[in-house]
Amino acid sequence: MLVSLQIRNFALIDAATIEFGEGLNILSGETGSGKSILVQALEVLLGGRGSSDLIRQGEEEAEISGLFATNGEEKSLRRVISRSGKNRAYVNERPVPVATLEEVAEGLVDLASQNEHQILLNSEKHLGLLDAYAGLTEDLQEYRHVLSDYRSVRYEREALEAREREARDKEEFLRFQLRELSEAKIQLGEEEALQTEKSVLKNVVRLGDLCTRGEEALEAGEDSVSERLVRLEKEMRQTAAIDPLFLELSNLLEEGSCQIQEVSRRLRDYAQRLSSDPERLQEMEDRLALISRLKKKHGGSVEALLKNEEEFKRSLGLLDHFQEEIAKVDRRLEDLARRLVEKAKELSKRRQKAARGLSQEVEGELKDLGLPSAKFEFELRRLDRGLFENQGRWFGECGVDGGELLIAPNPGEGLHPLAKIASGGEVSRVFLAIKKVLGETRSTETCVFDEVDVGIGGRVAEVIGRNLSQLAAKKQVVCITHLPQIACYADHHFVIQKKTEQGRTLTRVRLLETEQREQEIARMLGGLRITEQAMAHAREMLRTAHQRHHSHG
Repeated sequence: MLVSLQIRNFALIDAATIEFGEGLNILSGETGSGKSILVQALEVLLGGRGSSDLIRQGEEEAEISGLFATNGEEKSLRRVISRSGKNRAYVNERPVPVATLEEVAEGLVDLASQNEHQILLNSEKHLGLLDAYAGLTEDLQEYRHVLSDYRSVRYEREALEAREREARDKEEFLRFQLRELSEAKIQLGEEEALQTEKSVLKNVVRLGDLCTRGEEALEAGEDSVSERLVRLEKEMRQTAAIDPLFLELSNLLEEGSCQIQEVSRRLRDYAQRLSSDPERLQEMEDRLALISRLKKKHGGSVEALLKNEEEFKRSLGLLDHFQEEIAKVDRRLEDLARRLVEKAKELSKRRQKAARGLSQEVEGELKDLGLPSAKFEFELRRLDRGLFENQGRWFGECGVDGGELLIAPNPGEGLHPLAKIASGGEVSRVFLAIKKVLGETRSTETCVFDEVDVGIGGRVAEVIGRNLSQLAAKKQVVCITHLPQIACYADHHFVIQKKTEQGRTLTRVRLLETEQREQEIARMLGGLRITEQAMAHAREMLRTAHQRHHSHG
């Protein structure tokens, strides 16, 4: 159960601590006092969205913490919302992701907010109520896992077909592109080699002249370098008898002479190979122009050009394999479709059984809620639209089923959609009946109701109050209400008040003692001024509720 709730700098609340008790905990207060802020704070604590808009004006952080007692152990949850966006969550003071906190909180509190009340008026949400009653959470997860796989493979097939269509449309162009590249037979490094050869051909005269002058200077001319080195080497060798060092130097000169001869020979050979060839030069110019054009067309480099050539080959090769790939995908689709149908059938089977049980139990609760002749039924039906159709069935996120709550509030009337014919009081009673039935199937020890009394009053309100008291005998109930007929059944009654202190609006929460409860019930009965008659009425309501509570127990 929820033992305590601490709130700091949240909306209009600067600081509040509420110590809840077992049984029925009622929170009341004037309109606009901030009753729903408490439920909003509890929603955030349990993993709901924490926006910086909820932080009290002038503060940097809001903090909500709760202490829960479950299975003989205490468990604490805490959320911190920061304007900086660095929101934090804690379980037993250990930092955790919000998703982890939400998972822990799910087993602690069953929170029925005003938004959840509206589910009854939206038939598309009704199937979720049946699934909660039937305990289909894990089965739905399994179905959705297969559904996700099925949809992924369908998208894969569609993508394959689109690629095939695109490839077929571009086939002629691809073949032209590939033929152009294949016939060009461009090689890595070819462009650089051609540039070098082109440069040589354009400079034949200059290179030939250099070779001639070099050969003459080194070896062919009078008093060439080679001749002078030979004479010097001979003289040093003769001098070696005087100093052996000159023998070593003469050997080095001999080596140098050999290298000079090699340079001269290579210059001569190079000059012999040189020839002015205008045709070859034009051929190279044309080849380089072709490479340049294809580079611009295919990525700006020879590497990109060659990569495109391989990609064109692969794309054209795939044309012969698309049908084979599509056939493989179809086999996977058939297997997933079979599993999907099996999962959907199992869900439908369990829902059909659960629909009968839910209808009977809710109808029984409605009798206790002042609708003794009401008929209630959960109508289960096949989807007539969905995500996709397979074998004549429409599949949706929850299977092949849709559903709607039907009611006949009065004898002699046929069953009609709840959302279309029920009054506000009837909707509130159906909501409470469903929550009571679902509460019996859930292990949560605390139920929270945010203004379950919307649109009702008088005798109906008293019936709902009595039923909330009966539910509170089995588990802790926290209820926000503006009706005295409900508040008088409280085991613990808190009042929420809005005050102005030092120019700031504050929301305060306090637990009422017996006399204070009488005054609050009298205020809730109406009127600008609490009269002695209202006080007497309040005391009588509290006395009657107390007697009924104990007679029922």
